[in-house]
Amino acid sequence: METLIPFVVRNINLNDDEIVETLALRLPDLGWQETGGQVTATVYTTSPEPVAVAAAAAAHIKRVLPQAVVERVDEQFVSLADIAARAGLSHEAVRLWATGKRRTSRQPFPASRAQVGQGRSTTKIWSWPEVLVWLKQHYCLDLEPDTAYLSPQQVARLNAMLCDPRQQRWLPVATAGVTRTLEAVDAVLEEDSSPSPVTRRFTVAGDQR
Repeated sequence: METLIPFVVRNINLNDDEIVETLALRLPDLGWQETGGQVTATVYTTSPEPVAVAAAAAAHIKRVLPQAVVERVDEQFVSLADIAARAGLSHEAVRLWATGKRRTSRQPFPASRAQVGQGRSTTKIWSWPEVLVWLKQHYCLDLEPDTAYLSPQQVARLNAMLCDPRQQRWLPVATAGVTRTLEAVDAVLEEDSSPSPVTRRFTVAGDQR
């Protein structure tokens, strides 16, 4: 099972040829994408400690691109229309699940994470990873086989580390079968400018997900 951890990264322009070249040479194992003006860098890992791997990747992004700000984990918020489109289901079916009007003895549809707008234009949004888990558990719809995302608790932990990078210094990281601290990883990076082994691929995508 591969865990995907998308970061929201500020101050990075994927239309800049120099930036793109740097990403290809020094951050080749991250998936870079821009959607609606927001840049994300996705970490791919099969490690049993995905938070540790992601923290190390965030530190490496900062080392390679000092101007970059790894802001937070992208929780991939979606509307009912987004869910219906991604799952290949009717909007009405998803709406009935979300409002609890389709009776079932199973666990209810995940709670919405927020709502935007006012009055009749109010739109609720959900976390796509939470919806994925629910669809797989209760309707056997495995829309992203062999793929996992961080739990809400892991997201909160990683976001806290991004806000206070000092916490990362005490976090062990499994890299190439050897347990190291981030300080040790930094020392290796100073000696070797080759791509960090904590992540696994490089792509640059346009306005697609």
